[in-house]
Amino acid sequence: MSETNMKGVLQELIQECVKGMKPADMMTGTVLSVSPLSVQPDVSMPPIPAAALIMTTAVTLRTVPVQGGDGGTVVVNPGLQAGDKVLMLRVSGGQRYIILSTL
Repeated sequence: MSETNMKGVLQELIQECVKGMKPADMMTGTVLSVSPLSVQPDVSMPPIPAAALIMTTAVTLRTVPVQGGDGGTVVVNPGLQAGDKVLMLRVSGGQRYIILSTL
């Protein structure tokens, strides 16, 4: 095999290896259900189950106590709802998805 052919074969192998690793990638999706959490990517993929989803604090329910007055709590972030559009980051070779925010 000539040096030129060997170089081409090595470049092709490297490109295939990088494709197989599926580096991090942004994508969008729609929340199908909250309990259990399920998100439908806006590409031709099956719904992503809760076990493969990691939620950031930007998309989780958050309440804080009210200071003074009658007390109680106030909702700062209502969390995800069915039908919400979300921005996700695909990680771990496409096996896990981090939900970054709603759109």
